[in-house]
Amino acid sequence: MENTVYLLPGRGNRLQDLGKTVASLGFDVWGREIYPPFSTLNFVEQIQIIQNDLRSWFGHEEAKLVGHSYGGYLLLQSLADLEAFPGHILLISPVLGAARGKFYLSRPPRADKLLKLAEEHQFPVPQDLEIHTGEADDGCDPGLARRIGAFIPGAQFHVVPHTGHALPIDYLNKVIHQFLVRSDKNLRVDDGETHAKDPPGATPVSRC
Repeated sequence: MENTVYLLPGRGNRLQDLGKTVASLGFDVWGREIYPPFSTLNFVEQIQIIQNDLRSWFGHEEAKLVGHSYGGYLLLQSLADLEAFPGHILLISPVLGAARGKFYLSRPPRADKLLKLAEEHQFPVPQDLEIHTGEADDGCDPGLARRIGAFIPGAQFHVVPHTGHALPIDYLNKVIHQFLVRSDKNLRVDDGETHAKDPPGATPVSRC
């Protein structure tokens, strides 16, 4: 499945939302949506299904994973218990643990696990990890994403100024395009670029 991108969208989103951009570049899109029947499973069962997907179809160097919002959280929680992922990972506005908004506290299952593993250098280091989040994303806590990324060697973390959880569509399209160009040597590029640069409007906070 080297021509397939594994996508885990956030709650309330469908594969086609981000998948349209992926498909426009000639890739197939496959993944799990947080809708029934998948959403009715408990957290452990969801993780086991994702892990089985990754072990069965995406355990190779050309594999490409995209996680959005809570889908990004499920993806990293799944990878935390596997061997170091050999392929490429893109996280967009990821939930990576507890986050406190103005009127609420979000605390998903195993909220402290990812930060603890990263701080103790126990998270299996993937070949390629790229994180993009909005500066004002109170639901997904860019500060926590920055801390986790800083402890994972090679991780790239980008913060988009004056932006919340929903990153601008033009920015998202550019990020996805550059991610796929960088991770797939066979992808033809229409702008003459062969290596991804920082997308317009993003501040590269860390390249550990």
